[in-house]
Amino acid sequence: MLKTLKIELHETLAAEWDAWCEQFEQDVKAGRVDRLFDEALEDLRAGRCKDLFSIIGTKTKLS
Repeated sequence: MLKTLKIELHETLAAEWDAWCEQFEQDVKAGRVDRLFDEALEDLRAGRCKDLFSIIGTKTKLS
C-alpha cells in the first residue's frame, strides 16, 4: 500500500509540475512576467543580489 501511495504521489506531483511549467511558459510568451524580469535585472545590475552559493554555503559552483 505504501508503494502505491508513493507512486500516486509522484504521479500527482509530476502532473502538477508539468501544468505549472506549461502555465509559466504561456505567461512568458504573453509577456506577463516581463515586469518581474525587468525588476530582477535592475536589482542584479544595481548590486542588490547575492550569489546563491554564498547564501547556501556551497563552495563549489556548478558549471
